[in-house]
Amino acid sequence: MQRIQQLLSSTEPVVWLFTGDSVTAGGQHTAGGRTASELFGERVRVELGRKRDVIVNTAVGGWQVTNVADDFERSVARFSPDVVFIGLGLNDSRHEESGVPAFRTAYAELCRRISEAGALPVPQTSNIGLATGAPFVRAHLASYVAAVREVAAEQGLPLVDHHAVWSAADEAGSLAEQWMSEGCHPNAYGHRVMAHTIFETLDILDPASPTCRLYAPR
Repeated sequence: MQRIQQLLSSTEPVVWLFTGDSVTAGGQHTAGGRTASELFGERVRVELGRKRDVIVNTAVGGWQVTNVADDFERSVARFSPDVVFIGLGLNDSRHEESGVPAFRTAYAELCRRISEAGALPVPQTSNIGLATGAPFVRAHLASYVAAVREVAAEQGLPLVDHHAVWSAADEAGSLAEQWMSEGCHPNAYGHRVMAHTIFETLDILDPASPTCRLYAPR
């Protein structure tokens, strides 16, 4: 987290890149609302006054860890990012329990490639899936989330644990459903919750800021 704080206090512009799946890509399910990456841009470029920072989102619906790895040069390297937020696991969980070891290995290698390219990888766990969504997500996502947590711990990386926040909301009742469009896709409220989790993890959550005060059912 020290590196994040150094970047935020630097006078040099920072490139923040988001890559991953449809949840990271956002759109469609937000009904015109801002996605988590767009809210992050508002918080950093406007509210924190880092006007020359750049926020890039290269996420693609349906993508798994192998897709990002195969498209690494175009989706990550060519933007010369300083920080890369990774949002993967939902689609990977279709490979069920037998696919976890390969996912873990590929995820760890992706983080290493990002580090070798000079950027800080920031793993993010996935939000939960609803019972009405894809059965493989509900049945197997937790194992993929565990793999992401393990890689982050082993490589000493900051972890944005969306899954923990959404699981707690799910256990509390129907709250998580209010953050969802359908299946496993967050609506505008869900993206606000995810943005706030990112802010909290990076220690830039400020209750006085307009972006941090945006309403979501709690």
